[in-house]
Amino acid sequence: MLKILALGGPVMIPLLFCSIFALAVGLERLWYLLRSRVDSDDLLEDIKLSLGQGKVLEAMQIAKKARGPVAAVLAAGIAHYDQSREEIKESMDAVGRDEIYKMEKRMIVLEMIVSIAPLLGILGTVTGIIQSFNVVAALEGIGQAAELSAGIAEALITTAAGLTIAVPTMALNAFLSSIIDKNIADMNKKSTELLNLLDARSEF
Repeated sequence: MLKILALGGPVMIPLLFCSIFALAVGLERLWYLLRSRVDSDDLLEDIKLSLGQGKVLEAMQIAKKARGPVAAVLAAGIAHYDQSREEIKESMDAVGRDEIYKMEKRMIVLEMIVSIAPLLGILGTVTGIIQSFNVVAALEGIGQAAELSAGIAEALITTAAGLTIAVPTMALNAFLSSIIDKNIADMNKKSTELLNLLDARSEF
């Protein structure tokens, strides 16, 4: 690994930091999103059962004990169950926006690395080729071949390193984004179902 870093030249240093940041942020976001997973259908059924029996406090406790953005939005709706539909929806929307922010936190770092890593690889390629041309122009005898190969190696290694970092990071970013999109869709669906349930209860 150290030999590859040395052959790749100075551009390998920021590429190394990119790989570390991508791994750290990716694992942290993955842990956060997987940790907050919950069966929202079962959760809403339990809440419906409690509300149907008039146990609002119990329904609130069920929502608060559950993890994840869906549970947080449902808890906000139950907390304002005695208000108008517009007020309940506004409270749920506010909590929903906060939960979306939490889910998307630091995702921009992954997007930046996907863009920056290949550019750094290209920069290393350019500097390596310049070094090779300088060797050719100097024409300093037998040492020329070794120096020329070093320049070519720098050009190829940085490009490969940039793509090696960018491609898995792009895949991870897409996977995490799909989880976030699913959670947002689930929040919208379950909040609408809860609103309809509270409306139905208020009519009696």
